[in-house]
Amino acid sequence: QDKEDACNADCEGEVSEAAKFAGEVKRYTKETYAKGSKSVKRKWEDYIVKLNNGGRTPDNSPARNGGEQSPGGSDNGSSGGCGLFVGILEVLFPCVSWIRSYKVREYLANDAIAGISVALMVVPQSMSYAALAGLPSEYGLYTTLLPVFMYVIFGSSRQLAVGPVAIVSLLLKEGLHKALPASLAIEDPNNPVGQDQIDTQKTYNMMAIQITFIVGLIEFGMGLIRLGFLTNFLSHSVILGFTHGGAILIGLSQVKHVVGIKPQNTNATVQSMIKAYIDAASTFDWRVLIMGIFFLAVLLTMKEVGKRSGKWKYGKWLKWLRTLGPLTASVIGIAVCYGAKLDQYGIPLVGKFNSSLPKPVFDDIFPMKNFSTEFLTTAISCAVVGLLESVSIAKRLALKNKYPLHANQELRALGIANLIGAGFSSYPATGSFSRSAVSDDTGCKTSLGGAFTGVVVLVVLVALTKPFYYMPMSALGAIVISGVIGLIDFNEALFLFRISKVDFLVWAASFFGTLFLGAELGLVIAIALAMLCVIYESAFPQVAELGRLKSTTVYRNIKQYPTAKRLKGIVILRVGSPIYFANCSYVRDMFQQFLDKSERVNGSPPEIVILEMSPVSHVDATGLHVMRDMINDFKQQGIRFMLTNPNKTVMRTLENGRVFNMIGAENIFVRVHDAVKECIGILREGDNSDVEVFFDDLSSRNLESYGTCRLKLNLESPELSPKFSPTRE
Repeated sequence: QDKEDACNADCEGEVSEAAKFAGEVKRYTKETYAKGSKSVKRKWEDYIVKLNNGGRTPDNSPARNGGEQSPGGSDNGSSGGCGLFVGILEVLFPCVSWIRSYKVREYLANDAIAGISVALMVVPQSMSYAALAGLPSEYGLYTTLLPVFMYVIFGSSRQLAVGPVAIVSLLLKEGLHKALPASLAIEDPNNPVGQDQIDTQKTYNMMAIQITFIVGLIEFGMGLIRLGFLTNFLSHSVILGFTHGGAILIGLSQVKHVVGIKPQNTNATVQSMIKAYIDAASTFDWRVLIMGIFFLAVLLTMKEVGKRSGKWKYGKWLKWLRTLGPLTASVIGIAVCYGAKLDQYGIPLVGKFNSSLPKPVFDDIFPMKNFSTEFLTTAISCAVVGLLESVSIAKRLALKNKYPLHANQELRALGIANLIGAGFSSYPATGSFSRSAVSDDTGCKTSLGGAFTGVVVLVVLVALTKPFYYMPMSALGAIVISGVIGLIDFNEALFLFRISKVDFLVWAASFFGTLFLGAELGLVIAIALAMLCVIYESAFPQVAELGRLKSTTVYRNIKQYPTAKRLKGIVILRVGSPIYFANCSYVRDMFQQFLDKSERVNGSPPEIVILEMSPVSHVDATGLHVMRDMINDFKQQGIRFMLTNPNKTVMRTLENGRVFNMIGAENIFVRVHDAVKECIGILREGDNSDVEVFFDDLSSRNLESYGTCRLKLNLESPELSPKFSPTRE
């Protein structure tokens, strides 16, 4: 009977504990939901008020007054309903934001000039990049048509020029050559030789369209679940190394058109391309070399003159040379080849390509018969590079022109552009550095500039493709090379070397990995290095010992301030990050190292350890367990443990984890100085001669007027001076 009673008691205890746990979970869930709902409602009301007041939130708005209407105000129900409708439209179609405030007289001329200027660049560039991607020339024009119009509607950047870019074209070609090895035999995508090459080129084209569709799904999905913050995890040195390596690979891949050599298609690595050029040296054509050098000289000269035009008296007219460079090279090349009938002398030309508008191919995208690992990795690499390039450019332009930019909306816009573009025979589109710079320099005010670009491309597709039959391939190669030269800036690498050797090594690893292993593996290396840097910084936070600056009550890192005063018997430490599972073991090891160091220096172990927690935003469950173990170890060693300035989240975690009681309310303070003053009485009881002189450089005001400020759980009657009044729910 006694055993049964004991068993029943145990069961009742277990049920009681389970009921308590369930009640606590229910209470916490209810509180969290209520707080979240209140926050969302407050933000939405603030947003609606801004819409109804021209973007300004008045002092008497509901958002400013806890949702209550100001005295004497009206309900404005109809206005609120209108604001709600407009707000929904702006969320779905960001173009509504700039359309509502569009000033025709001020903006229209600038947008038209900027859009047409970008179009003059993008028409020849898109054909060049299509050749770089191993696609017929019309695919480059298709990529600057539907995706551009989609971005105008859904994009939040007002100057970003969307379309084909060199690095994505290189990644696409490299990946498709791996997924479809037979495509390596095709030298000219516009004019494949034999039925086998024609069939292979059709398959290659469809695979490029399917990859574009997957790229759109990836980008739209990332934007939908708000993963735009991931772009912040790739450091400048990582992106720079990949960009430099990719630019050199792109330039090398186009040297054959400028020099007049016909090498076999090979892997996109620097050693493979150099070997292919050496093997094909016998195909050298001096006539193509002369034309290529001429076109390259024209492009680079016009580009540099346009860049430096601001320094000259009539520079405002010369700045257009940068924009007109690709068009000038194209016009000269077409005129010379047509007038001299150079196609009859074996000079490589673009030749005939499809001049009609793109037809819907949605039905042909599925099923993806050639789906493979290489296929998927190519889509992922194109998506990653595309979103990184676009978001980084868009952020820079938004900061310069002072308007808000939403990274998640950019991802959704790029995703929609590629999803719709894939249905009309485009390959992955993203933001372009050079064309976006031209758009901004020519005074583009809104995304309407992109619409003008799309209209010009539409006109070219319908009526002006026939002249491009005589476009020399040497001009296309020169346009690509002149475009990527601007991406190579080794001065930035030298800057990294001067600032941080670690950043320089990261750049070098990303750069040489891209050069010698290929763009895809180079991208993998770049992302891996970026993640490694993030993990390293997170797993090994700064743990610093603090000392008091002379004649102040301020405590700082003794490595930064070697003259800071320390008191024998007290070790003051500061952890520079949250304490969580990835770094808590390292934090504990560092604590032990500082304690051992104090014992070696002073000849006796410290009596008190003070942890300054102002940089600690939160402590997770693993960190809490480690803190409990540390406190138990300190108690066994006779060391008193104190905390200073923990925030509300940390206090709640300590309370829920029952660590607060282990530390004791009397050992938690607002300032380090308060904790040190509390320690003085403890140390005076022992034989510590340093105590009497530690505060001898402080005035009586600094020493006594503030009192001792503690943080306690029962904050309804806190033992705090009026100057310090932290609150806790």
